[in-house]
Order: sequence, then structure tokens, then C-alpha cells
Amino acid sequence: MPTDTQQVLAPLGPEWNQIEPASRRKWLQLAERYPKMGKQEQARVQRRMRDWARLTPEQRKTAREKYRNVRQASPDQREALKKMWSEYQSLPEEEKKRYKQPAGGAKQ
Repeated sequence: MPTDTQQVLAPLGPEWNQIEPASRRKWLQLAERYPKMGKQEQARVQRRMRDWARLTPEQRKTAREKYRNVRQASPDQREALKKMWSEYQSLPEEEKKRYKQPAGGAKQ
């Protein structure tokens, strides 16, 4: 793998050998597009790769299932989800923390 590609994919380094071939191809395609991205997009990609690398296998499985469900939703459902996500993103941090707590208000 070229050095520049290795640098882009560095957050996934420790996990690389466990990543399935199809997923590796997708990450390699992303690394090819990376130099053409703006600085903010590059930072976002790096942050998301680090976040992904930190997930447990079970958390990754859950994330993939949720992604699949969203992709299979109707356009109206996806639009409603985008709207709700946008509204959530605009909330103050304290309000977001309340939503992140498990049902019943128990502290994490």
C-alpha cells in the first residue's frame, strides 16, 4: 500500500487485517478520493475513521444494521430522519446529553 494511502488510513491500522476485503476496498477508494477533499472534509473523514476504529465489533454491527435500515427507508422517511437529526444537532450540549441517557433516566 502506498505511503500516502497508509497515512490516510492510519486510524484503521490496528484493525486493518481484521477488516473484510469488501470493506477494505471501500476504505481504499475513500483514500483515493481523500486528496481531492477540502480540509474540513478531510478532518471529518479522519475523525469518523478514528471513531469507527474505537467501536467494538458489536457496535459496528449495530451501526451497519442501522445504516442498512436507513438506506431501505422511503425517501419521505429519510427526509424526516434528516430533519430530526438536524434539529438534534442544533440542540445545546446539555440537551443532547439528556437524549443520550438510557431510558428511565439512569446515569451511564
